[in-house]
Amino acid sequence: MSKLVKKKNREYSYVKTFMRFALIFLLFLVDLLLILVGSYFLNRYIVYLYAVFELLSIIVMIPLIASDRNAAYKLYWLGVALVLPIAGHIMYLFWGRSVINRKAHKEIQRAIDKANENQIMDATIIKKLASEDADKGKIASYLYNQNYPLYENTAVTYFEIGERFFKDVEEKLKTAEKYVFISFFIIADGSIWERYTEILEQKINQGVKIYVMFDDTGSFMQMSDTSIKELKKKGFNVLIFNPVERSYHRLFFNYRNHQKILVVDGKYAYTGGINISDRYANIISPYGHWKDTGLRLEGDAIYGMQLIFIGMWNASGGNIHINDFPVPHKKIEGGTYCQPFADGPSNNPDNPAMDMFLQIICNARDHINIMTPYLIIDDTMKDVLCLAAKSGVRVRIITPGVPDKKIVRHLTVSHYGPLLRDGVEIYEYTPGFIHAKHCTNESSAIVGTINMDFRSFYTHFENGVWIPDGDVLKDIDKDFEDTIKICKRITYEDWLKRPWTDKFLQEFLYFFKCHF
Repeated sequence: MSKLVKKKNREYSYVKTFMRFALIFLLFLVDLLLILVGSYFLNRYIVYLYAVFELLSIIVMIPLIASDRNAAYKLYWLGVALVLPIAGHIMYLFWGRSVINRKAHKEIQRAIDKANENQIMDATIIKKLASEDADKGKIASYLYNQNYPLYENTAVTYFEIGERFFKDVEEKLKTAEKYVFISFFIIADGSIWERYTEILEQKINQGVKIYVMFDDTGSFMQMSDTSIKELKKKGFNVLIFNPVERSYHRLFFNYRNHQKILVVDGKYAYTGGINISDRYANIISPYGHWKDTGLRLEGDAIYGMQLIFIGMWNASGGNIHINDFPVPHKKIEGGTYCQPFADGPSNNPDNPAMDMFLQIICNARDHINIMTPYLIIDDTMKDVLCLAAKSGVRVRIITPGVPDKKIVRHLTVSHYGPLLRDGVEIYEYTPGFIHAKHCTNESSAIVGTINMDFRSFYTHFENGVWIPDGDVLKDIDKDFEDTIKICKRITYEDWLKRPWTDKFLQEFLYFFKCHF
């Protein structure tokens, strides 16, 4: 991959981005300081405020306990209120209630729903799949009822490493004649993005429309002020999802667009764990060898992927007319079933991302294979994984051997214990960091952007592809088997023998897991 592109010598300016984030962080700290200082002075009148405080607990915390929010989320805020009796309540009123973000969520979901109105809802395809496999038919029906139809006539290509993914994308970008949609959590200055922008700039001169969207927090100090300015100047349509300055005073700044979608002329669509950054192709290697995976779709299911992009683009302030970008029909030889889907906090309490993982696990008869960079799960997911293992299903999970975030690594390790005790096998990728995200059983697979962590299941906008059939499942299984050969297996005894300092830190961090 290093021979594919040559990075030019150029200066990138991140001053504006850094100052913007620094100001937002400072304002957030001021808000927090005012709450804490105000609470301190209120404590001087605690005798008089005790009755008010008890009433406040009833008004604030009982509705929280009775809500349908995740149990980890409830425990977090109950803990905050316990540790900070007055400030904790105020913090919850400011940042914890779902009503705080209700307006923003409604606006986003309205755009997503409007795009999904154009989905081709053909129930006969589900009936056909159900006649072949009843369990798969049920899973397909679940996504269908979430407005994500099952498609057939689709070819799915699996990329077991970022280098192959990027090379294939480059080849397909060169074929663009009408439009290119690009949405990633991270788009980073570097060799890959520089080469892509060179190709796309030529395409713009040929009349091709280019739409680029990235997450504000995800691309912090990755996409420079210089690059953004140049993109817009050259004719790229650019949107930044959820700029932090719009929502620093609410926890909505915590909700990020973690989706990864690239569509070329409605002929090719890509997704997976891979972001556009040199580290994903091992051009730079700060965490050892970077292992990631992706998919390319050809055929009918591209339309579903494209609608996910358009929904998020329009939710971010854009205005793409769906009918202006038809997906050409192409007969795919040997095509199979495919079901793209998306999830995010705006559609809570519906949770397609976590529900799909649960269904893959619950429907397993022989084995479950999972690759995930983070393993920060709630009790429901933990119990289902343990139940599968205790029922005789072989459950194997691969996590990184070299972490990209040490704190998150501690949280991941803290979740090993109950899983290992009940028979789940956990392996760490010794060559470096594994960023791949998929969950498979013996008969189907989910590949996409979804980590097995609280953020992906509850606070991030994510997308994935459920694949219930086809030779691509063999490719995914082969990659898992090849990968596990270079991993280190972690035993329950290993976990028990970790240093007491790690145990203490992990138990402390566990309390805050819904924010990692």
